[in-house]
Amino acid sequence: MATRKPKVTEDHSAVKALNPRDAETKYLGEEPLFAEQPVPEYRNSAIARGLMWYHRFYGRKDARDMLAAYLETHGRTADAKIMRKVVDQEFMLPTFAWLSRMTLRGLELTEHEMMTMENEITRLIDTINKPEVKEVSRFTTAAKTTEEVAVTRNNVQETMREKAREAAGELEGLIDEFHSLSSPTKHTLRPIDEVAKKNVLPQHISMLTEVWQKKLAEMEEVLVGKDAQLVEGYSHYSKQQIKNTIKFIELVLSDLSSYISVKKSAKAPRARKAVPVEKIVAKLQYLKTFKDVAAKIDLVSVHPIKIHGASEAWVYDTAKRKLHHYIADEYSKTFTVKGNTLLGFDTAQSEVKTLRKPGEQLKEVMGSKPVARKYFKEIKSVSTTPNGRFNAAMIILKAF
Repeated sequence: MATRKPKVTEDHSAVKALNPRDAETKYLGEEPLFAEQPVPEYRNSAIARGLMWYHRFYGRKDARDMLAAYLETHGRTADAKIMRKVVDQEFMLPTFAWLSRMTLRGLELTEHEMMTMENEITRLIDTINKPEVKEVSRFTTAAKTTEEVAVTRNNVQETMREKAREAAGELEGLIDEFHSLSSPTKHTLRPIDEVAKKNVLPQHISMLTEVWQKKLAEMEEVLVGKDAQLVEGYSHYSKQQIKNTIKFIELVLSDLSSYISVKKSAKAPRARKAVPVEKIVAKLQYLKTFKDVAAKIDLVSVHPIKIHGASEAWVYDTAKRKLHHYIADEYSKTFTVKGNTLLGFDTAQSEVKTLRKPGEQLKEVMGSKPVARKYFKEIKSVSTTPNGRFNAAMIILKAF
């Protein structure tokens, strides 16, 4: 298939390039210029490099100025004046400002991108042009009174979504801080605190998770090194810094998952009669006994009631020869069984490994806690993250 020829952009030279006067321009280069439109297969990586450039050198105040300049350039002087009055705190997602600036430097946006940017511009302008609340006369008809009150009523769902967007901005600031520390292996940054400050609802966490999963996929692609342009965009980071960034993004995703568990457990439930643990774990599928004469394996499962409320557990999948090691996260402290799934485990510390010689290896795991943990860490097998779901072939070895 023939590669589409880049489209030449006109009038891109009319806007003077920004000069952030920062030493890192030596590595990141000058402001992006789209003299030609990037070909479709490299468009996303080209835009990503551009956004990263602006995000490194500019902040919320600059985002306001860029959007105002964009509006002025397109003859929307009145909107530009209003935009300059918007407070810094409203610019939680400066990405749209960076995009507006990139259009002035020659980038052509898709219809969807343009619509999304215009929606954000409208939202920001509306923070200044809020509808005035008219005083309702006692002679006003009941129908009119109802209509005006409905207009001034706060939209609770939109307010809570706004809090999620604010938390998204704080997390972006957190990764900037991480990079400003030269992407260290050890740090004291706590993503969950930034989300907790905004009191984000659990159902809105997916808005944040989706963004960070894309970041993780991009950084993993950088580490693989198959996309030349993407690698070039992150060439100012060492391989170790890329690996540390991946671990930081995984920490963010883990904290977001833990935050949901914390919020749900902290929610004050209705006063109900205590449910017996036996009833809670009744739907959990597991294998009671397992015997393999050839491999010299003879196992008896502990009862599921012990895994509910435990903080560490060892589970062996007899069908796939996979050993699951679950560790409760630092926020939930203990596991919770819901249906056929185990909840409250730390996705960063919990692991699954395939056993090559289960007959010998399971004996080591059945020993003391420290010995079992050390032995499991030393098993040379690909480690994956468990999903918490059980099946009829899984036997619960230990839970404490």
